[in-house]
Amino acid sequence: MSYQDDLVRLLVDAGALRFGEFTLKSGASSPFFVNLGDVATGHQLAGLGVIMAQALDDHFPLCNHLFGPAYKGIVMVSAIAQAASLELHKDLPFFYDRKERKAHGEGGSFVGKLPVDGDRVVVIDDVYSSGGTKVEAVKMIDQTFGMRPMGILVAVDRRPRGVALDPALPPMASIVDLPFLVDWLARNEPAHVGSVLRFYEEGA
Repeated sequence: MSYQDDLVRLLVDAGALRFGEFTLKSGASSPFFVNLGDVATGHQLAGLGVIMAQALDDHFPLCNHLFGPAYKGIVMVSAIAQAASLELHKDLPFFYDRKERKAHGEGGSFVGKLPVDGDRVVVIDDVYSSGGTKVEAVKMIDQTFGMRPMGILVAVDRRPRGVALDPALPPMASIVDLPFLVDWLARNEPAHVGSVLRFYEEGA
C-alpha cells in the first residue's frame, strides 16, 4: 500500500475528509471537504508526519528547512520534522508565522529556527485550492529573508481539471490529487465516486 493510500485512509478515519455539500472559502460549492484540523490525536498526527516526511523526501530530497503557515501548517511541520528525525534520520529545522506580529518577548512575526542564506525551504500546508495562502507565504519569506522557497508540499491538491497552478509559486507537489482520490474511492467507497469525479471534470 502506498503512502497516498495511507493518507486518504487516515483522513477518512479521522473525519478530516467528509462528503456532502460544502461551501468553500472562495464561495464555490464542493461535494467534499478536507480539514486537517480534524487530525487531532497523537496517533493520527504521528501517522500524518510519517506520510508527509516520506513524500517530502521523494519530492524535495534537498530540502533542509520547513515553513508552516499558521495555523494548520504549524502542526504539520512539527509532525514532519519529528517523523523525519525518527524515520529518515534527517534533522530538519522549521519555523512558522504568527497571524499577528508580537511586540513583546522575542517579538516578530516568526517562531522557530529562522532560515539563513543558502537554506532550501519547503512550504508545508494542508490543501491547495486557489493558492492564496501559499502565494502570501512565499512573498513573506522572500521579503523577510531574501530567499524564495524551493517548493511547496501539500497533503491534498483539490484543483479541478484544467486549473493551473498560480504562476507566482515555486514548484508544488501533493500527496493526493483528485484523480487519485477518485481512484481510491472507486476501490474503497464507490458511493462518492460520481460526485467527486463530476467536480474534477466540471469544476465548482
